[in-house]
Amino acid sequence: MIANLALIGYTIAGKKEGETFFVPLKDIFYFESVDGSIFFYTEEDTYEAAARLYKIEEWVQNLKFARISKTVIVNLRKMQSIKQAEHSRLIATLINGEKIVVSRQYVPEIKKKLGV
Repeated sequence: MIANLALIGYTIAGKKEGETFFVPLKDIFYFESVDGSIFFYTEEDTYEAAARLYKIEEWVQNLKFARISKTVIVNLRKMQSIKQAEHSRLIATLINGEKIVVSRQYVPEIKKKLGV
């Protein structure tokens, strides 16, 4: 449902403490599926999205976002660095210092998108 993603201004609706906010996609670090709910994270806040992760992936596929595991879609503009990890995975460090794992099946695509 496109209503969840306002293409004008590239925002996504997210709930926090019973209130709905319209968050610019450029401010989102990543989307994550946790126990059947979808959350997205900015520098300072966490919001719950109404959409499913696969739907969000469709909406942001041309906007410098990429799936890095079955449960996470990351904003590539928020990546500071990547390094090789065990079992052919990568560790991505975001500009806020948070580290997230890139699953091995997504490593080739991420490297391609990042030009490494």
